Amino acid sequence: MRDAEWRSRLQPPRLAVRAALALRRRLLALADAVVTPQLALFEQGMGLGRTQLLHVAARLRLADLLAGGALDAADLARATRADPDALHRALRALATAGVFTLRADGRFENNRLSEALRSDAPASLRALLEYLGSAANVSAWGDVDRTVATGKSAFERVHGMSVWSWLTRHAEEERTFAAAMAGVTEIDAPAVAAGYPFGELARVCDVAGGRGTLLAEILRRHPRLRGVLLDVPQVVAEAPAFLEARGVSGRVECVGGSFFDEVPRGCDAYLLKDVLHDWDDAASLRILGACRRAAAPGARLLVAEILVERHETASPGPLVDVQMMVVCQEGRQRSAAEHHALMARAGFRPARVVALSSPLSLVEGVA
Repeated sequence: MRDAEWRSRLQPPRLAVRAALALRRRLLALADAVVTPQLALFEQGMGLGRTQLLHVAARLRLADLLAGGALDAADLARATRADPDALHRALRALATAGVFTLRADGRFENNRLSEALRSDAPASLRALLEYLGSAANVSAWGDVDRTVATGKSAFERVHGMSVWSWLTRHAEEERTFAAAMAGVTEIDAPAVAAGYPFGELARVCDVAGGRGTLLAEILRRHPRLRGVLLDVPQVVAEAPAFLEARGVSGRVECVGGSFFDEVPRGCDAYLLKDVLHDWDDAASLRILGACRRAAAPGARLLVAEILVERHETASPGPLVDVQMMVVCQEGRQRSAAEHHALMARAGFRPARVVALSSPLSLVEGVA
């Protein structure tokens, strides 16, 4: 399944998405109900082990190696310079969790979940799982007890710098992180592009838009629209080749800079996808303030994020929220009301909340 077909399947109705997530929660609860609570808790407690095994599978690109057919651990070990017995045991544990299939003849093969680990899969999760299991991320989670006690970022406490400073100083991890965010955006982009009337606009600025994954999807769907892509110089430098491959480079202006300082003027809308959840309210207001200084009266602000209400337990929002709490600088997933309150403080009139055919929603403000 490639491009057009995949994109069409990634845009089910919002109600269907919510129903599928609710059904999954009920089935998982039912599965836990038929075993002892001790066993259910033990399996949940081994979550760190699963994260690390997925990290290994992603880093060694095991799903890529299995793309041509089933292989045993010895074959995979030769290709990855791993220990055959250890690799078999690691893959067997992943197969127990439903990732990869262990055949009766002892060979492993890809299945529906492991296919999403392939580097060439649409919206591949390989880079994200490699990032989540990285030593820097895991060591921050190792100090989560003090984060719960203080409300302060574990990453900064453990590493002596913010996650953003860390990535700037560790180029390979920064590339992995950028690829991870691009993969997540590939999943969300069709829903964002189809779920909002971008055709009403002439020029939209994607703030902190990486190499342009989301902006390219919006421009492909709305052929009269032009775009501006803003990100830090080392990230936006990778955008032209990507935008050329997507066929929209002639309609995009790429700008290197910091969203804390200045964003390009003269746009009809300023789009921030998964930006504000990285930051506390004070930093978020600095970002929104830069957008407001650039926005002419009537220009729109569009915040695309997973909304989490105070007493909501629907996945994946609360899990993403604690990742922001532990790793980012007092980041959090906010409710629609919290986003609108920030917008109002920055000089935007709160407007619509648009539910998308994905876990994301679009929260709108008007300058």
